[in-house]
Amino acid sequence: MPQGSDSDPWELTVAIARRMLEEQAAALAVMRSRIDRARALAPSGAETAWAGPARRLYDAGLDELHRAISSAEASIDAALADTRRAIGTLASYVG
Repeated sequence: MPQGSDSDPWELTVAIARRMLEEQAAALAVMRSRIDRARALAPSGAETAWAGPARRLYDAGLDELHRAISSAEASIDAALADTRRAIGTLASYVG
């Protein structure tokens, strides 16, 4: 606690924790934006007209890429929801 401050140590602790969570939420939002951009840039596979074993491997690779992007989206969304819930919980402790 800063010298000369009459702040409640609990309120100060909660304020610091809330600030950290807000910074985390902002960082997660940036990560989500980057994942959205990656999805937009990822090829769909529909634009090519070739066939055969190489095409099947290419399609399998694209499927894996899209699963990985979806998994990253879900993980970031869950982390962001948890972070926002934690911010709300802290807000309920300090008026």
